[in-house]
Amino acid sequence: MMTEEQRAAFREMIGRGKMGEVTELELDRYPAKEAEIRIETSLGSTAVYVYENCDSSTERPLVINFHGGGFIKGRNRRDELFCRKMANLLGAVVVDLDYHLAPEYPYPAAVKESWEVVRWSWEQRERLGFDQGKIVLIGHSAGGNLAAGVSMRLGESGLFRPACLVLDYPPLDLAKDPAEKERTSCDMPAERAREYNRQYICPECSREPYASPVYAPERMLAGLPDTLVISAGEDSLCAEDEEFALRLARSGVTVTLRRFTDSLHGFVINRRCEWEAAEELIVRFIKQHVS
Repeated sequence: MMTEEQRAAFREMIGRGKMGEVTELELDRYPAKEAEIRIETSLGSTAVYVYENCDSSTERPLVINFHGGGFIKGRNRRDELFCRKMANLLGAVVVDLDYHLAPEYPYPAAVKESWEVVRWSWEQRERLGFDQGKIVLIGHSAGGNLAAGVSMRLGESGLFRPACLVLDYPPLDLAKDPAEKERTSCDMPAERAREYNRQYICPECSREPYASPVYAPERMLAGLPDTLVISAGEDSLCAEDEEFALRLARSGVTVTLRRFTDSLHGFVINRRCEWEAAEELIVRFIKQHVS
């Protein structure tokens, strides 16, 4: 685990807003064609961003990415960089969903919208040009919550079965008071986490499976594909992420769980702490399931 000196350094970095700035040089390192597509969903017009490298093979994977931000913050250049990397490192076409945000669109708006965009991606498989047996869902932080929910619904609907699912330090228990979760000195303050939850969901709904997947019944979890769960040792969500991984395993799902002990919440997208090892793990896991 981190020393207090290391935690103090990260607190200072966070306080100065120095977490994950993206440079043009980094974006240029992963060239990709970007297209913004507006699609009609139950919330009106929803933006998705499609990234492709030079590979136009119809055997390429489809990666559907769900960004983080506590359900109240939108996608940013760090999400764009991650999607460009996936397009290049996997030879994939990447759909990055810019879902509507709370508090204007509280739960279950983003859950429904995410499902509709995934369904649209399947219906547009000829237009997007990907192998329908190589669909991957990736979610970071709040996006991991949405990716888990979509995967449960896919299991129930039978629309298609993803090749795999990647959950990157997601909040999976919105019912438990953040103050009761074990946290370190460089974690998000409990009051701030409470405010995120308050803007997104009412307490009466917080135990619903699509709000807090850790409470989902076994029958809903059993339909999930092979899943990679990434937890961060310096994150108050670590325990619920690992409990969810265990619940998946008990439901018969093949699970890979990796705790990055010296990492903060958001470390992969922010490119801090052990992010390189985590990113390599994500790419390796996906390649194993789409090769």
